[in-house]
Amino acid sequence: MVKDRFGQFLISKGIVNEAAVLKALDFQQQHTFTIGQLALTQHKLTVRQVLTILNTQIVSPKLFGEIAVELGYLTEQDFSDLIDLQKQKKPFLGEILVDMEEITAEQLNSLLIEFKKEMA
Repeated sequence: MVKDRFGQFLISKGIVNEAAVLKALDFQQQHTFTIGQLALTQHKLTVRQVLTILNTQIVSPKLFGEIAVELGYLTEQDFSDLIDLQKQKKPFLGEILVDMEEITAEQLNSLLIEFKKEMA
C-alpha cells in the first residue's frame, strides 16, 4: 500500500499505477541519506560515535538521533538541523517519476499545483 500522499493522489487520478509509485518510493528510500551519513559528512559525529550509536540501536528500540542526543554526541539543534538537511537532500517523488518517464515535467508542474489546491 502506498503511504505517500502525492503518490496516492497520482494513483487516484489514474496518472500512474501503484506499481510505479512503489518503485519510485523504493528508489527514494534507497537514495535518501541516513542521519548517520549526514552527521559524518557534516562533521557532527566521528565514525567511532556512529558505530557506538549503531551498536546501541541493536538492543534499543530508539532511533539513531535519539540515541545520539542521549549520549551527548549531538545537541537537539544539531539533530534538528540534520533532519532538515535530510529532507532537503531527499529526492522528490515527482522528479523520480519524471526520471522513470511515468510523467513529464510539464505534467508534474500542473499536478503539483492541483495537489496543493486539494490539500489546502
